[in-house]
Amino acid sequence: MKVRRSAAVLAALGLVLAACGSSSDSSADTTGGSTKTTDATSDSSATTDANTETSGGGSAAPGESKPATAGEGCGLNNGKKAEGDPIVVGNVTTSVPGIDFSGGPALQQAYFDCVNENGGINGRPIELIVENDNLKPEDAAAAARKLIESDKVVAVVGGFSILDCAVNADYYKEKGYFTIVAGVPAECFSSPNFAAANMGPAYSALGATQVIVDKGAKGKIVSMIPRTATSAYGNSLVGVYAKEKGMEWENIEIDVPIADPNAAIIDAVNRAGEGGGLILNFTPPEGLKLLKAAEEQGLIDKVVWGSSTPLNDNSVAAALGEAWAGKLNVNAELSLLDDPAPEMELYRTISEKYAPDQPLGSFQQMGFMIGRIIVHTLLEMDPADVDDPVKVNDAIVNIKNFNTDIVCKPWYYGKLDAHVPNNWDYNVVPNGTDVMELDRDCFEIAAVDDILKDVRKAEVEQKLNVG
Repeated sequence: MKVRRSAAVLAALGLVLAACGSSSDSSADTTGGSTKTTDATSDSSATTDANTETSGGGSAAPGESKPATAGEGCGLNNGKKAEGDPIVVGNVTTSVPGIDFSGGPALQQAYFDCVNENGGINGRPIELIVENDNLKPEDAAAAARKLIESDKVVAVVGGFSILDCAVNADYYKEKGYFTIVAGVPAECFSSPNFAAANMGPAYSALGATQVIVDKGAKGKIVSMIPRTATSAYGNSLVGVYAKEKGMEWENIEIDVPIADPNAAIIDAVNRAGEGGGLILNFTPPEGLKLLKAAEEQGLIDKVVWGSSTPLNDNSVAAALGEAWAGKLNVNAELSLLDDPAPEMELYRTISEKYAPDQPLGSFQQMGFMIGRIIVHTLLEMDPADVDDPVKVNDAIVNIKNFNTDIVCKPWYYGKLDAHVPNNWDYNVVPNGTDVMELDRDCFEIAAVDDILKDVRKAEVEQKLNVG
């Protein structure tokens, strides 16, 4: 494992993270590599200083192990606007009331805007098309087919969808697309044709559970999650870990938007019992409803609190304030947002200049990171091959040891039956003001399932993340 920060620096860093999502399924086409979308477009009017970024780097060619994203700026880093026919990529994302992941594609687009202002992909712009699945299986299926068959995308990258992996796994396999996602359902981590920048709600909730058990949760763990077609998976590993520790477990699925947070949180705390553990698996608006209700009802100190990544958000920390200082353990799958590492400096610059309406957040980081991965992959290819989906996807599946400042260990794809390339992470807590602060540095997510056990074995045998 590569630890890039000293303990002193880490203790001083804050982490603010937010939820994200996609556009609607209607499109508005603009030039210069912009997104065809309505909800996920970002402001590309500003110029960037990212091309002044220094300190080495270069992308990870397939099969090689070398630094991939160490501050080289955007695209060719030459300050020249990319021209000509765009190289088109796309994704499928969920954006509905109560589950809005639009921030992820927005930051992927923001990075592409910077790339296109700095030479693009060997002089050509990269264009992003985002399709909203509207949390409907039929829309998810139609979206994937539109991207591949009508839009002729060369890659499907950066999707933040509840349904895409479950609905379209066989279709992507049939078409030979190796998709890079921010994963939610089990299929995003158990298919040869998906690899995620994140570890998803199940492994993230598991990481939070590891921490609250270490911090003294006893007797019973209760987990809560929005009711969706894939929600049973989201807290499943919480139950496996609880039982391994000799604890009871109960999962609660709740409709969102939450109509009566007071009743919901009183019920959950009562089920957990005094000194038990409570794991939340919600995006910020709904999670905050529950946490504020717990505060109003005097329940903060009744249980040990944990959460998956989405509540690791600056707005959540500010809204919780002093009452929750050190009381909510949030699993953070990505680097601290004020990490001084070059790639994080570039992320903050791009976010400010190209997506000023987006908070600094974990899902936004994922969109940025996925944008970096595909741009580096395309730049390493022969320019004559970047319009060929077969050659592009062959390059994607052969990515390994992609050394990024954003996750604990190098990211990879690889020819595996299942993928969980991000499987070490952090724990953060609200500091009582307006930030989440580091509570625990990179730690290993417990391999309580066969998938993660097999992935860890493959990592060693194939040297997938040793950069």
